[in-house]
Amino acid sequence: MVFSLLKIVGRLAMRIVVFCLVAVVAVSTFHGSSSSPSTQKSITVDLPGQGTILGDYGTTSWTNQTFMRFLGIPYAESPSRDLRFKHAVKKLPWRHILDATTHGRRCPVITTIRELSETELSQDLEDCLNLNVYTKNMTAQKPVMFYIYGGGFYNGSNIDHPPNYLLEKDIVLVVPNYRVGALGWLTTRSENMPGNAPISDLYVALQWVQDYVHLFGGDPKQVTIFGQSAGTTMSGSLLFSPRTPSAYFQRSIQQSGSIFSSWAITRNPLEQAERICRAVGCKTCDNMDLLYVCLRNVAVPKILEVTEEESFAPIIGDFYGILPREPVELIAELNRSIPLMTGFTKHDGSFVLASVYDGVKAAIGNFSYITVRQFANTIMNMAKDNTGLANNLLYKMLFSNDLLYSTDHKKALPAYFDLTNIVSMKSPVITLASRMFEKGLAPVYLYSFDYDGENTRFGYEFGNDHYPFEGGVHHSNDNIYLFSTHKLNEADTEVAKNMVQLWTSFAISGKPSLRDDSVEILPMSTEDGPYFHINNGVTTDNDVLKELTSTIDDPENYKLNRPNIEF
Repeated sequence: MVFSLLKIVGRLAMRIVVFCLVAVVAVSTFHGSSSSPSTQKSITVDLPGQGTILGDYGTTSWTNQTFMRFLGIPYAESPSRDLRFKHAVKKLPWRHILDATTHGRRCPVITTIRELSETELSQDLEDCLNLNVYTKNMTAQKPVMFYIYGGGFYNGSNIDHPPNYLLEKDIVLVVPNYRVGALGWLTTRSENMPGNAPISDLYVALQWVQDYVHLFGGDPKQVTIFGQSAGTTMSGSLLFSPRTPSAYFQRSIQQSGSIFSSWAITRNPLEQAERICRAVGCKTCDNMDLLYVCLRNVAVPKILEVTEEESFAPIIGDFYGILPREPVELIAELNRSIPLMTGFTKHDGSFVLASVYDGVKAAIGNFSYITVRQFANTIMNMAKDNTGLANNLLYKMLFSNDLLYSTDHKKALPAYFDLTNIVSMKSPVITLASRMFEKGLAPVYLYSFDYDGENTRFGYEFGNDHYPFEGGVHHSNDNIYLFSTHKLNEADTEVAKNMVQLWTSFAISGKPSLRDDSVEILPMSTEDGPYFHINNGVTTDNDVLKELTSTIDDPENYKLNRPNIEF
């Protein structure tokens, strides 16, 4: 009976994993020094074939440098009505001066839709394909950083990524919106619902960069795509797709996850489309043409309400061949020289542990009813390894036999942390790095982000007081030091300055470096390293496989335990 229950919990946990991926992308709480200088109010730019936009000014967080910002620039037509579920279409010209001093519309998600008034709900909620541009010199030719946000393919927005740290350096930052959730990912692999539409959004946004970023002081021949979590899957899709024009980008940074992650691909999109079709009350869901006609006309709030428990991701075999084959086959065919920097946080899977904890607790109440192995099985179900090989090897590596068959979940905490780290984040990242290294086409830099600062994303939206463990160096904590979403203390600020230097130096030269060049960061020369640690300082190491047991091997792992809360 317990085994059957845990199978159900395993399915629930996978849905909660996606939800937690969503939760780490929350509305920015601190934007640093972003107020406009009093002597500079606005600036206009003419986009040939598009129209005129009006931007304004902000200042960087640490040195108060002035930068120009252009918010909510539409790059594609609204993907509503006849364009719903279809690939993005370039924005038609406009005649008025477009106000780009305030953020554009977020792509609709259920949490934001519920906050809208009746007047707002009557507007075109899907008209969200806009991008933000931040620059310090409109007449230069600076490297461009093109950020792809995470959010579990279900949430996220360019609004949540203020530029006040990255603009300390001489780069141009572009942050586009792309479609999320059912309105982006639903597909029947047909011309009407071709699949991977959000990736097509990024294609049109990247083409916009090629066409217009020079007007903002950016060099279209020096573009680095970078993303976090679900954004790494989007980046990987762009990197591996045979449909991606080689001119679109020259470097890639992929944080926390990869296209090889178990959560990175939707395997049964037709079943999902039929299930959602029935949920919204369509009459004919076994005919793909009629299914499309019905879903195309469903109100946005309705389609979001019935898909709250659904998971979304790219698909293999979409109609237009963005991902025509499995990622392992596409990487084998890759012949582009794209320097890569990729990595993970020390406890990148702790949000998964929290999700599984919530699911099991809701199902059985008392953890003394299940063994450590049964709880671990729930986590392992997410790896989708039908051979059992991963299960057996990980259990042998992380748990003693006595611990596996006990109910001492507190003692098992370090192993739980490492298990979730491996399954959800570290193994997919290492696989990406090692396979790109094996290709030998370009340098690959690999890192572990280990800094445990004052702020955390653990339980960001709903709190974390009920968990019997801390979040550690949590999933997306690294972004706290790239985007000015939190107020930083002195130590945190030094880490942020190192992060910004590492990320922007890679975008500028293809090689990450420090401000004082005190540590030389080398690309991988074997499948296991070298790699570098980002903490209070930066250090180098040689065997990244050590990171698979970084929690168990940490003499201070007791700090992750909350002794006053029962497990």
